[in-house]
Amino acid sequence: MINSARLRAEPVEGPASSGIDPEDLAFCGQLLGEVSRTFALSIQSLPDGLRNAVCIAYLLCRTVDTVEDDRRVTSVFRRALFDAFDAALSAAADGDASPAAAFEDLAAAAELGEGFEALLCKQAGAVFRAFAALTPEERGIIEPRLLEMSRGMRAYSERAEAEGRLQIRDLADLELYCYYVAGTVGELLTDLFMLACPVDPKRRGELVARSVRFGLALQLVNILKDVAEDSERGACFLPESVAKEHGVDLSRLLEPSERARGLSVLRKLARRSREHLAEAEEYTRLWPLTAAGREVRLFCAGPLALALGTLREVELGEDALRKERAPTVSRPFVARAFEQMRRAVGASDQSESDRLLRELFDRARVGVAGRPLRPEVPREPPQESDGAGRS
Repeated sequence: MINSARLRAEPVEGPASSGIDPEDLAFCGQLLGEVSRTFALSIQSLPDGLRNAVCIAYLLCRTVDTVEDDRRVTSVFRRALFDAFDAALSAAADGDASPAAAFEDLAAAAELGEGFEALLCKQAGAVFRAFAALTPEERGIIEPRLLEMSRGMRAYSERAEAEGRLQIRDLADLELYCYYVAGTVGELLTDLFMLACPVDPKRRGELVARSVRFGLALQLVNILKDVAEDSERGACFLPESVAKEHGVDLSRLLEPSERARGLSVLRKLARRSREHLAEAEEYTRLWPLTAAGREVRLFCAGPLALALGTLREVELGEDALRKERAPTVSRPFVARAFEQMRRAVGASDQSESDRLLRELFDRARVGVAGRPLRPEVPREPPQESDGAGRS
């Protein structure tokens, strides 16, 4: 059992924290570091006034994601949890966090989540209270995006229960799922960013037009990276139509005899991911080189560079579709990427910053940050026989 007394940490810094109870803010700051160390680091690059809003929004996303993702929860409990989350969110958006107690009680009764996700759900009242203490503008941005996320997650959960498992039918279905779980986050973040970093109407329109694709790009790469792990726990987010096109039986995806064909499925989806990533690169460069804009650029560039590098590892196929392995970038790659990222956002003018960001993304795309250049065209691995041992 996790001792909640451990969760005492420095609040997420920022002048907007004055209306939030210090203990609630400390809980949010500590939980953020436990459920996503990468995001906890990225958030520190944001302008002071945004950090709390983005931290709280992220924890609310993780809460409803746990409702959708925990396969041990019965359908009756899941529906009640979605209802309770939506009610607590809407009430907190109006400044009343008391309905969050009903969500906490249900989470405890359903034994929702594991580890720190379980603690997050069972003590979600702290997050809802912190949300209720945000500015009306911030709450007005976060609430509709989270309700849309919850609605979509509920729909896919109910479909999975009706069909016995989640079956992604085709590419459009996959991208709709990704919209609900990540595209909504891209929209939410863009609107929050513009509170701290105002832009002219033309640039605003260009950012909004790419905000969903920023979220989709990162989510698709995560799906491709985690295919083996998801498959081992009985989940699969690869479209059945694409698998059928390549002659792949998704129920046997990790078997050696399926691996070569499975990699061809991943590479087709990787090509689609690159289209979204190209828009995400442009999205990052669209933020102006103001003080706040630099910090937003830094926040966006980090996960984007890592996604580009990770996708390269997926396409190489060395660790993809192997049990207990996942395509990841090396530590030297990460260090070099973050070094160049800081140079890019610290440039003296927009054109130089844009050039350095393009260079960063180009290097990440071909996997040369801190490692030798590999062949541009990945070679298909040899077909393994059914009796071959797994590596």
